[in-house]
Amino acid sequence: MSKHRLPLVAAIYLGSFVALLDVSIVNVALPTIQQALQTDFGGLQWVVDSYTLCLSAFMLSSGLIGDRYGRKRSWLAGVGIFVAGSLICAVAPNLPVLLAGRVVQGIAGSLLIPGALSILTQAFPDARQRAGVIGGWASFAAISLLVGPVLGGILVETVGWQSIFLINLPLGLITIALGAVSINETAHPEHAHLDLVGLALSILWLGALTFGLISAGENGWGEPRTVAALVAGVVGLAAFLGFEARTARPMLPLGLFRDVRFAVANVASFALGFTSYSSVFFFSMFLQQVQGWSPTQTGLRMAPAFIVQIVVSPWIGRLSARYGHSALMTIGYVAIGLSMLGMCWAGPSTPYAMLCLLFAIGGLG
Repeated sequence: MSKHRLPLVAAIYLGSFVALLDVSIVNVALPTIQQALQTDFGGLQWVVDSYTLCLSAFMLSSGLIGDRYGRKRSWLAGVGIFVAGSLICAVAPNLPVLLAGRVVQGIAGSLLIPGALSILTQAFPDARQRAGVIGGWASFAAISLLVGPVLGGILVETVGWQSIFLINLPLGLITIALGAVSINETAHPEHAHLDLVGLALSILWLGALTFGLISAGENGWGEPRTVAALVAGVVGLAAFLGFEARTARPMLPLGLFRDVRFAVANVASFALGFTSYSSVFFFSMFLQQVQGWSPTQTGLRMAPAFIVQIVVSPWIGRLSARYGHSALMTIGYVAIGLSMLGMCWAGPSTPYAMLCLLFAIGGLG
């Protein structure tokens, strides 16, 4: 890779790092945020879910925005909006303002992550170079998810919970400066068709379903608001699928799911994301509120999962070539399942040696 491409790669890697860091860094700060903003457990769930909800809902349309308005322009705008959202979160005096900032962050993040792949693909036409750069991007993105709890714990305990958002400001500004001078503008407006109806319906059913599940945990499944939200989520999902099946240019081509391998891979990815992201939330709460560890101690105690992932990741390619994807995925899901099952019996007096082993098994998976 030539030296003049290094600023571009640094910008893309750093932008993705910041966007994905906010998926995991917030979790260890939740008990501190709960105390500072006087919110309940449901409010804490929204601190996490408002970001990931907007990230997933808007991600399918973000590529079309890059095609229409330019990949460089939309990606740099995403970084700027993310910085603004981080500032809103950092100065939030109450939960509604914090959630508003998280929504802004989520929308911006949906421009950064898929936009990164598009820019790298355009910048590196050589297949071998492109594969290496995208592989490095994936590794860098994984590291951001891994270091989030440890970094978050240190920042919360030494500076304050606002620091987990303030750290995005200098990183974001550096990213904008690097990207502005190194990324070439590309656009294909003739390919861009923004499915606004599909986007609105996806936000509706995802938001309603999320609200219903959080409400069920707080108020019970029979509570009127819970029932109404879950019904709205199911109806919204049905409307979304019906519209996507009929429209000429859908944001989610349902025909892709006729491929059994594609469908199975997506279901497996959903299960992995569901267990991985939710477990980080609950583990951070458990270690602090049940076992009484500080934020920094919590981040360090969750580190075995991340360390194992970092150690094992470089070997995955060779193992996959030798034993096949299916065998590795099966072993991985079994390991994660055993780890989650073991955590079901964790309590206030569970020794850390046992938790460390379970974290390591989960990280291996």
